[in-house]
Amino acid sequence: MKKILNQLQEEIHRMRLGSQSILSILENIRVKCYGTFLPMIEISTINIVDHMNLTIEPWDRTLISNIDKAVIDANLGFMPTNKGNLLYIHLPILTEESRINLMKRIKTKIEKSKILIRTVRKKNNQSIKQLKLSDDLSKIGENHIQKTTKEYIQKIEILFHEKEKEILNI
Repeated sequence: MKKILNQLQEEIHRMRLGSQSILSILENIRVKCYGTFLPMIEISTINIVDHMNLTIEPWDRTLISNIDKAVIDANLGFMPTNKGNLLYIHLPILTEESRINLMKRIKTKIEKSKILIRTVRKKNNQSIKQLKLSDDLSKIGENHIQKTTKEYIQKIEILFHEKEKEILNI
């Protein structure tokens, strides 16, 4: 359940609102260079110009086209502008419609995570039944599993409400 929650947090964090949130995604994009794939952070400097603008300056100028292609292939919803020695990225402003679509995507991810947590609960309850313990012990185990399930679903709901505030308050 903890793994499901951590994965959800990572996915929701990646859903962008501005340059700060997109930075962590850009750092991990893998760029083909020197016969292998390296994370962008290892071959360039990424700077936040302001809330909606970033620059990527490769340490080796010959890699600029590879970085440009990697950013485009990542399909993040924006196009980099090649300025010769650096890439300039302008993040589009979120409209009301794009905010609503973003919330729909987040809600879908939230619901899938809840289903996964309930699936874990079901599997654990089945495992307890297969152990053929006494009724008291199996009830204690099932109650513990149910309590843990409720805790993780509450954590998911809190995560959703925090992200909803962040998206709708900008």
